[in-house]
Formats: sequence, C-alpha cells, structure tokens
Amino acid sequence: MEKKNFIPMFISILMIGLLSGPAIGEDTNIVFKHDQTGIADEVNKMKDFDFELQRRDRERMKEWRIEDSTDAMKVGDTYFAKGEIEDAISFYQLAIKIDPANSEAHEKYITARNREKETASAHYHQAMEYDRKGMKDKAIDELILEIKENPDNEQARIKLNEIESR
Repeated sequence: MEKKNFIPMFISILMIGLLSGPAIGEDTNIVFKHDQTGIADEVNKMKDFDFELQRRDRERMKEWRIEDSTDAMKVGDTYFAKGEIEDAISFYQLAIKIDPANSEAHEKYITARNREKETASAHYHQAMEYDRKGMKDKAIDELILEIKENPDNEQARIKLNEIESR
C-alpha cells in the first residue's frame, strides 16, 4: 500500500469509528458516581424553599391587594414610616420581584437596609435575614442569642414571639 493512500484511508476509518457510536444510538453519556447525596438533597431543599417563598409572596399580595410594583412599594413606605423596617424591606423586595426595573423600589430598599443596619445588632439583623428567607428555626436561634446579649431589646422579643407563633 502506498504511503499517500494510507493516511487518507486511516483518517477515514478513524472518522467512521468515532461517528458510528452516536449515529447508531449508543449511549455516549458519562456517569459519575459518588457517595455524597447531600448535593442533590440541597438542590431539592432549595426548590422547596423557593416554592415556600413564592407562596408567602402570593399570600402577601392577596392580603394587601397588591397588583403591581407601585402597590408593593406603597405598603413598604407605610411600614417604613411606622418604623417597621423589616416589613418595609420585605415589601420593597416584593416590588423589585414584580418589576426589577423599578429604580425607586431599589433605592428605597437600599435606604431601608442601611437604616436596619444602623439600628440593629448583628444577631437581630441576621435573624431578620433568616426570617425573610423563610428559615424560621435559624431566625429563632439568632433572636434568642440577641435577647441573651441584650435583655432590654423589646423589639427582638416581639419578633421572636411573632415568628414562633407562625
């Protein structure tokens, strides 16, 4: 066999071999097996968690008759004016979820977050984050730590009772 015919023939055979597997319908997927099931469990927990957050948002929207981003922002403004910053933040977040382009909602959200950081201790602030994310048990733990450190924090006691009663 001549050398100049050998190279094209070899390439042709190689291509036929590589292309025949997928063309025949053989499974070409690679499966990695591992003993860690935690990753899949975490993904499933996050899906459940997201669904729970969406359910809470829908309930709030029905309760307050919120139809658009502006309505959610107005409710947030009401809470902000009363000094209930955590609730105001929740409604500003809802306004942003409804209309991510609402720059006024973003500004009010940032203002409320800054106010919350100025007035809240680290444990209380973390508890409010957990509560907003629907992580009730972690929020309760943080509030208990806050009350142990600052027994005079009446706002933390009220929030603890509120979260425990849900």
